[in-house]
Amino acid sequence: MGAEYFSAYQAGTNVDQAFRDAVEHARYEHGHGGYTGTIAEKHSYTVVTKTPMTESDAEAYADKLLEPDDAPLLDDWGPAGAIPVLTDRRRVRVTIPETRAGFKTAEEAALAALTASGNLKEGEKPAYGIQGVYCTHPRTGYLLSGDLEVPLEGGPLEHHGWLFFGYASC
Repeated sequence: MGAEYFSAYQAGTNVDQAFRDAVEHARYEHGHGGYTGTIAEKHSYTVVTKTPMTESDAEAYADKLLEPDDAPLLDDWGPAGAIPVLTDRRRVRVTIPETRAGFKTAEEAALAALTASGNLKEGEKPAYGIQGVYCTHPRTGYLLSGDLEVPLEGGPLEHHGWLFFGYASC
């Protein structure tokens, strides 16, 4: 048995929930058998800084924290490190606004809904992967009503996630 370095970004501002989500995702991806060398082996975390930074800066900071041979986060049975991450990406749930004509695409419907709700920040635009449950016109196929979950990018940098890192048994 050995130990392997891992780092895992998880969206969410609540560190407890983000940690649980990251562990669950790793268990789903790598199995529940143990010794995966991922965050799935961790039972706790330690927030190493309260200062949010970009994901690349957080990765560099994590590397720096693991340099000394006696770094506490080198323990494959100890806690994972956690760093708050700034990003221009976020997900927003919106309701398609009512219109007689409907919307030709999900992106068009998302932009209308985001604008109507005041949920679109300066510089943001919908990213690939809009999902939702909606009704379409039987003849034109245009979106008439429903809810969408819209990934956004290009807005101001804000704390929207956590980088968890450390060593885990493999």
